[in-house]
Amino acid sequence: MTEVRAREGAVEQVRPAPSRRLRAGLAIGASVLSAVRAFLWTSGEAKSRDFDQVWFAAKALLAGRNPYAEIGPGLHFDWPAPLYYPLTAAVAAMPLASMTRSVAAVLFAALASGCFVWAATRRSVAPAVVITSASAALAAETVQWSPLLSAAFGVPWLGVLLCAKPTIGLAIWLARPTRIALIGAVVLTAIGLAFSPTWPTDWLEALRHTSLATAGGTPYFAPIKSAGGAFAALAMLRWRRPEARLVLALACVPQTPLLYETVWLGSWIAALWLSVSAPFVNDLARFRVSVDAIGWCLYFPAVIMLLRRPNVGATPERIERLLRRLSSRPTSIR
Repeated sequence: MTEVRAREGAVEQVRPAPSRRLRAGLAIGASVLSAVRAFLWTSGEAKSRDFDQVWFAAKALLAGRNPYAEIGPGLHFDWPAPLYYPLTAAVAAMPLASMTRSVAAVLFAALASGCFVWAATRRSVAPAVVITSASAALAAETVQWSPLLSAAFGVPWLGVLLCAKPTIGLAIWLARPTRIALIGAVVLTAIGLAFSPTWPTDWLEALRHTSLATAGGTPYFAPIKSAGGAFAALAMLRWRRPEARLVLALACVPQTPLLYETVWLGSWIAALWLSVSAPFVNDLARFRVSVDAIGWCLYFPAVIMLLRRPNVGATPERIERLLRRLSSRPTSIR
């Protein structure tokens, strides 16, 4: 049966939530699919993946070494850039440090996708289809954190991991702030300090090699600066909705403008845009085309969808108290 409830004068139909068994089945299917994708890429190509540097950092940390001194061009772990992740990411990856690189990568990709689909289907099975998107495929193949952190939007206890990737993590926290995310940040930071007291300064030094601090550094872009992404500012009109705050925050944080930071079926159109625009003279040219494609094919449609919905939803209690205080304040007429 369909449940009907009223909210602020509007009648809203709410379908019954999917059963836990169905959600678990979908999550397992997503895990297997992503594990296969990750395995095919990690076994068929010797090139390191993004997660590999975090895995190596966890191993170095447990061995008493400083990962920031060992990851980078020409270093022990040869990577095109310094370690841009905070040490909290290495701390979170420690349970996988005893495994081989390929096994750790496959398991991480499987867990990330499974958690994402489990979280995304808490109200409807429809969001599970995004696991077939180009974004989800690229996230699994490159073994990215994005699906796992996105799962924290629907599974609050996963918020303890948001500090592993502060840019995306901050956007998710602003959309749905939780106390457990703050506790997780404090705990993982403290553990990192116990292993390496200098890691905050080492991390900040590494960040000086990005385009955010140095001209010509590793390029990072905020999607809101692109033509299509600029429409994300309209999400403020639906600020009470957590998904609106998420879209706006994600558009504002600097990030690598690649599809694995997004999860939407429109990513296939963005992938086609990139494909027909190739070849590129360098990575910077590819990133500039990518940020435009993401802005128009993902952020713009997401904003259109948001604007079709009413400005209702759960907001943090502190904000609600402030709004009630402001609305109850008497106004004087001169």
